[in-house]
Amino acid sequence: MKKNRLISLSKLTLGVAALMAAPAYAGGFVNNASGWLALPPDAKAAYVQALSDSANLIFVDDELATAIVKLARTRCLVEQKTTAAILADRVTMAYTKDAKLANFPPSVIYIMRMADVCRTTINEERARFSLPPV
Repeated sequence: MKKNRLISLSKLTLGVAALMAAPAYAGGFVNNASGWLALPPDAKAAYVQALSDSANLIFVDDELATAIVKLARTRCLVEQKTTAAILADRVTMAYTKDAKLANFPPSVIYIMRMADVCRTTINEERARFSLPPV
């Protein structure tokens, strides 16, 4: 794989954030902080568990760097004994601590928070494939 095709996790996060700069609304879905914060705790946990499962699913046509990040996030979740309630708290805390995130959907918040929380694991997995750290 060519180096110029590899996208660092931080660049990917920035790219996702840039795409989401203008709020995208889909009726019936949680689109932003107000929608997230209105959910009861059990709904937040269920929502973020499904979000995590889908975000970490490795597809056969994923690029190597993408598949590695998904694998590393999953390993990180297991090693840290992360529950859906913990993930929901991470999303809630991101929304409540940073007003600039209010218009981003929970999926973007999840990716950003997991990039921070799992950076060491992600870099370990990248190193196994001779890729630079993110």
